[in-house]
Amino acid sequence: MDNHKCVLVIDKALPQGLIANTAAVLTLSLGKLHPELIGANNVNKNGEIHTGITSIPIPILASSSHKIKEIRASLKEEATLVDFSNVAQTTKNYQDYSDKLAATRPEDIEYLGIAIYGTKKIINKHTGNLGLIR
Repeated sequence: MDNHKCVLVIDKALPQGLIANTAAVLTLSLGKLHPELIGANNVNKNGEIHTGITSIPIPILASSSHKIKEIRASLKEEATLVDFSNVAQTTKNYQDYSDKLAATRPEDIEYLGIAIYGTKKIINKHTGNLGLIR
């Protein structure tokens, strides 16, 4: 894992609440795909268990929806990608999301954010010019 990296790229135009929600959805889904990114449980001095958390840093980078779509297209063969789109954000349940996505043309999807996990070299090449979200 030393030569791997994880970043989130989120649309900087989103309100703070939606940025937080997008980050939560992306990291939960990425954790399912890569459970090795989650560390073991820990115990404090009193013996209380603290569930394992991510074992690597996850910077949250700012971009535009258009640029996120470009990054996604250029990396889809080179890294693990999880995306969160306007299609998902406007549905009430997973079945509704699945149905709506199946009826949506790729060019009509607006990406609110993506999680990327892959080699540092590849990720830095495509996201190294992006700043942290503020």
